[in-house]
Amino acid sequence: MLNCKEQKAVGRRQKAESSALVGAAHHHQVFLCLLLSAFCLLAVGCRRDMQDQPKAIAYRENSFYKDGTGSRPLVEGTVPRGYLRQEREFYTGKKSGAGPNVTPQTQTARPQSIATNTATLYPDDVDTIPMSITKADLDRGQERYNIYCSACHGMTGYGDGIVARRGFNKPSPANYHQDRLRQAPVGHFFDVMTNGWGAMPSYASQISVEDRWKIIAYLRALQLSQMKAEVENGLATETQKH
Repeated sequence: MLNCKEQKAVGRRQKAESSALVGAAHHHQVFLCLLLSAFCLLAVGCRRDMQDQPKAIAYRENSFYKDGTGSRPLVEGTVPRGYLRQEREFYTGKKSGAGPNVTPQTQTARPQSIATNTATLYPDDVDTIPMSITKADLDRGQERYNIYCSACHGMTGYGDGIVARRGFNKPSPANYHQDRLRQAPVGHFFDVMTNGWGAMPSYASQISVEDRWKIIAYLRALQLSQMKAEVENGLATETQKH
């Protein structure tokens, strides 16, 4: 049996422990309340509806900038990555130091016959393809030619593609085997694909620069193949005459 003093000591300890537990629970509740309040404030402060996004819309007024417009001008003297294009011959088909590219607006002034020397017809166009061409490049050029060019110019380049045969033939698509185009420099074909010619639109957005040169390489091979056929046909005709 505990005496009176021991009972009082036990009672005091139990009371102290009970008070400590109550205090800890109270502090825990206060902490949880503060934490929840912080999360609520954070959620309210960061919430933005989809229609109220912090962004600048092109050509719209924007009070953030001094000039009042959201469209920012390009930094003077800078070039976007991938658009430096120092190799003028490769990217334009024009000789270094030549004048600006011919645009579709000035195409009507171009000569359409071979009455003069090709150097006079196409003075700024490069004469050689400014990249090495492999058999794989020729195959790629043939594939791209069949996709983008043969519909009008035909599979063999005589201007007798399905589009021309179905009525779109005034003017008719160019025949690549005429003397003017056989003697034209490769830069001329690159210029036509880039800027368009007559009824033919520009294919710059559909055919990459490298693929344009590969198509031209295949076109030269196509011209050579048909020249051989024409020579053989001419010899056969002469033989029959004799």
